[in-house]
Amino acid sequence: MDSKIVKDGLFAAGVALVWLASAMASVSLRDAGGAVLLLWLPSALAVSALYVAKRGQRLPVIAALAVGNLVFNAWVGVGFGDSLGYLVANLVEPVVIVTIAHFVIGRRKLEALRLRDMTLLFLGVVLGSLASGIIALPFRPHQDSVQFIWWILTTTLGTTVGAPILLYLHDWLRRRREGERSAAERRPVWLIISMITLFALSWMALGFSHVSLIAVVVSALVLIVTRYGQIGASLGTFVFGLAGTLRSIGGHTPSASYLEFTPFEAGIILQLVMLLMMATSLPLAALLLDNDRLALRLKARNARMRENLLMLNMAEEVGRIGRWRYDPRTGEQDWSRQMYLINGLDPTLGRDPGDLTAMLPDGGAELFGQLAHHAKDRARYSFEYRIRPPTGDERILKMYATNEFTESGQLACMFGVVMDVTEHHQRQEALDKERTRAMRLAAEAQYLAHTDPLTGLANRRRTITQLQKCIRRSEQDGRPTALILFDIDHFKRVNDTSGHQTGDDVLVRIADIARAQARASDLIGRMGGEEFVWLLPGAGQEEAQAAAERLRHAIEQESAEGGLPQVTASVGYALWREGDDANNLLARVDAALYEAKEAGRNTVQRAA
Repeated sequence: MDSKIVKDGLFAAGVALVWLASAMASVSLRDAGGAVLLLWLPSALAVSALYVAKRGQRLPVIAALAVGNLVFNAWVGVGFGDSLGYLVANLVEPVVIVTIAHFVIGRRKLEALRLRDMTLLFLGVVLGSLASGIIALPFRPHQDSVQFIWWILTTTLGTTVGAPILLYLHDWLRRRREGERSAAERRPVWLIISMITLFALSWMALGFSHVSLIAVVVSALVLIVTRYGQIGASLGTFVFGLAGTLRSIGGHTPSASYLEFTPFEAGIILQLVMLLMMATSLPLAALLLDNDRLALRLKARNARMRENLLMLNMAEEVGRIGRWRYDPRTGEQDWSRQMYLINGLDPTLGRDPGDLTAMLPDGGAELFGQLAHHAKDRARYSFEYRIRPPTGDERILKMYATNEFTESGQLACMFGVVMDVTEHHQRQEALDKERTRAMRLAAEAQYLAHTDPLTGLANRRRTITQLQKCIRRSEQDGRPTALILFDIDHFKRVNDTSGHQTGDDVLVRIADIARAQARASDLIGRMGGEEFVWLLPGAGQEEAQAAAERLRHAIEQESAEGGLPQVTASVGYALWREGDDANNLLARVDAALYEAKEAGRNTVQRAA
């Protein structure tokens, strides 16, 4: 079985048992002890349990509370029909209250509630109690208005007073498990002493027959709330109600005998007094909590301001950032220590360095011109200007500035931070030079990696790569591609008779001739030795054949210029056809070149 299901079931069963025990104890105190119940604490248990239950625990908790209600009703002798009515009434109350509580509180903690939140929660408790009382009214043996009011007051007070105490205990247990302690937990002795004192005052106030000490109890409660906040309000009201209930044991009146009411009626009056105590103490607790939160925020803000000021001073010192303030109406300036150092001046001169136009190479035209240009800007702006310190070389400063305006729109003040960016400019210039040099070297390396060093034509790698691109393009759009392969006839004879230098010159001459025949979109490459290739993207049969013949003729007629030996070339050409890759196309054109050699050289052959 899933451990989570077991854990949720145990939690729900525990809630039901505690609810049942509290309900039985309360009824026993009323029936056997003759006491007047001022609080119905089972309501607080149901609301608290349902509120702290997680999403998967809520239905088991409701089911467990339903079982507990049925058992309790059977124990007190309520019939099955009436028992179902009480069951619905007792379940509707916590569901309504918890639904409203989740809507009001959301994800906040109870300590973060404000007066408005507490008021809405109290109204939610009244609404839940009212709904419960109306549902239970037809099933009660005494259906008079007094009994109905007693039901509403007892459940309302039980939830309003008991639920905060139970939720506080729940949070206390959680904090104990997590090793946390609140301020109230660090002073538990004083809280206990305060409750004992309040109980004694309440006992005396409810016992005097000629003098009412309720005002003293309320005053003591206010002091406790001032000290302990919301939990003090709930505990104080609970202690007062406990004193009244204990005084009523044995059928006695819970209040002074001079109140000429029955114990039950006197209990209702005390319940109204307790509501008044809650109405007095809870708003006070909320206001005090707001005040504490405000004090904490101000304290935290002041601490952050001190930290920020310290960090600002450190940042100015480490980053050499100067602060500057200028009042255009009076001409007064306010310089920080780093502002003096950046400008090469003595920081002991005071806040205002005076007229420093002599330090500005252009007499201030650049600096004051920028300030005047941005005088109406409401957004932050920046600019650079130059200074010439009394000692040292000219420096470049950069200012980030913002303007402050009066309510009438007049410029009131200018604020700025200043940095020395001279070295940054120098580094940037050096980086730009180095970047240009690196780009040039990279371009040269790229050129050398794809270029034949002797002829300046594309080398074999670049030629193959370009051929593959042309073939892919032909496969995509069906455009033709032609490839011409040509080889110098009897080139070994040139090397043997005229020398290798002449042979190299002949290769360069042939490369120039081929380059002159090519179109701008074509590529001429040297495959190695005396073998060259001409790639013609988009060329068909007639254009490829004409180009091959034109090349062969040009080599025959122009190769001897400049005193070089005349040479001829054998030429083979091929057209790309579907299914060809670079290797297949090269093999086919190579076979055509071989056929041109076999046919007597200085000829052109088309590949099969």
